[in-house]
Amino acid sequence: MLAVHTESPALPSPANPLAAVGHPDPYPYYAALAARHPFDFDASLGLWVAAGPQAVAAVLRHPACGVRPVGARVPAALTDGAAGDWFGELVRMNDGAAHASLKPWLSARLATLRTDAAAISRLREASQAACADAYLACGDWPPARLDDFVFRQPIYALAAWLGVAPAQWADVYDDVHTLVAAMAEAGSPSPRKEVLARGHRAAATLRHRIDDWLDNGAAPGTWLRETARRAARGEGPDDDALAANIAGLFTQTHDACAGLVANSLRRIARRATTLVQPDELRTAAAVVGEVLRLDPPVQNTRRFLLAPAVIGERTLAPGEGILVLLAATPATDATHAHDNLAPTFGQGPHTCPGHSPAVTVAAVGVQAILASRVDLKMLAGGTACHPLANVRIARFDSAASTR
Repeated sequence: MLAVHTESPALPSPANPLAAVGHPDPYPYYAALAARHPFDFDASLGLWVAAGPQAVAAVLRHPACGVRPVGARVPAALTDGAAGDWFGELVRMNDGAAHASLKPWLSARLATLRTDAAAISRLREASQAACADAYLACGDWPPARLDDFVFRQPIYALAAWLGVAPAQWADVYDDVHTLVAAMAEAGSPSPRKEVLARGHRAAATLRHRIDDWLDNGAAPGTWLRETARRAARGEGPDDDALAANIAGLFTQTHDACAGLVANSLRRIARRATTLVQPDELRTAAAVVGEVLRLDPPVQNTRRFLLAPAVIGERTLAPGEGILVLLAATPATDATHAHDNLAPTFGQGPHTCPGHSPAVTVAAVGVQAILASRVDLKMLAGGTACHPLANVRIARFDSAASTR
């Protein structure tokens, strides 16, 4: 394995780059790894690890580095069911012609999401609904409610923004939450069949919902109605790809925006004085921007060699995998984050186009918690994170079972 020692007596260094995701402070370890082993092989993981800025950029931009292994477009555990059908249509999980034709269209559609007063009002309504439903789900214990809220709020907010009726927000969240859990389970050595089965059912249900939204189920003037209209004119993808990638907006939002909300709240809690006021959305967005630069949710991603390549003066063979440490190359100032260079959004052809929507959703979520008058100071000393392999999400109720 890559040996990098950065520990102090009170805070041991992470065992490897995957363990770093949930470490109380992984950034000294990342910095040491980037300096000493910018691109090297970690035998304990069976992966090449890109940690240095040049190596990260080279891998993310290299045409031989794909997002899925050759011959494994869909994870084996998901192949026989609706979740596998959905996964195979995701633009972020495809390379080549499918990606080149669909990604620009979806990016252009996302860019049309409005941030006017009416849109922000809808996001606030959705966030308040998420607060209420988190209370119903978890009771009056603030840490448990926060852990529920940070996952629930981004899905409610995105649904409201796209044009989904309020009566469906909770059901959409349940579907997305279940599908994301199945995706994570599919990557485990011995995936549990019942978790995968629930994921297949959730994928099928979510597909039916989206079909209804696109078939005049969404209100006139909403993003969903306009997207359906443009697709019907032949401007966009076919029905399967469109529905799958709308579902993909929700699954990507689930963990990534949860991390933005949770990590922002922990950052505010640790301050000597609260610098964010409940009625100041702009200031909440500034805190979210700090998190993007200094404690980004998406810590790493993976690439797979589709053809032989030379990267970092190393020769790699087809089929080899690379762990790309996005969080090891942080943006150093607010200008970089604003220009979509924050590490959590990646680089190259698979750069996530959701920077602006993610910041808006997360800022409204942070504002909703501040407006609820939760005592964040009681949570200021926590360091726990949810046990995820690539997304860093602050966890407030560390004594609870895994989500």
